[in-house]
Amino acid sequence: MLRITRLIGGLVLALALTSLGSGIADAQTTMPSGGEEMDPGRGMTEVALSGGKVSIEYGRPEMKGRDMLAMAPDGFVWRFGSNKSTTFTTEADLMFGDMTLAKGEYSAWIKHVEGDSWSLILNSEVGIWGAPGASRENDVLEVPLSYGTGDESVERLTVELGDSDGMGNLSVSWGTHRLMGSFSAK
Repeated sequence: MLRITRLIGGLVLALALTSLGSGIADAQTTMPSGGEEMDPGRGMTEVALSGGKVSIEYGRPEMKGRDMLAMAPDGFVWRFGSNKSTTFTTEADLMFGDMTLAKGEYSAWIKHVEGDSWSLILNSEVGIWGAPGASRENDVLEVPLSYGTGDESVERLTVELGDSDGMGNLSVSWGTHRLMGSFSAK
């Protein structure tokens, strides 16, 4: 009888741990579907342009007393967020200056070129976790970003997309760092 009780107790514990593990995995991969609030560790921003919607879904790391962008060496390519790679989705072909990006889904990366020079890299591999990241041979586009600083420090990485007279605007804020770029529907 004692043996059966231990066996049943062990099965109950195993099922409880399996259920708990499944719930954690679901919480990390579940995306909001219309009106639901997103996990505070992930963020999403979108803008509607004449050719369709553009959206960015990204991890939102916190500063926690660090200044990660200031520590990035020249040439460093950052996964632009945390955990799963940032996903850049466009329903329209886009123009970044004179460079074209075909509609589709891409992973987004940020490169510290040197000094105050930064660029946005869009790569054909999506859904990548951790280091070393996407293979640079699958980079589709690399466009320069403008760099500036803000008066107030932003604790949690914040990405915003906006529309100004038909032009899409990208703004990345973390700490006092501000990276900005623009694009249009083709």
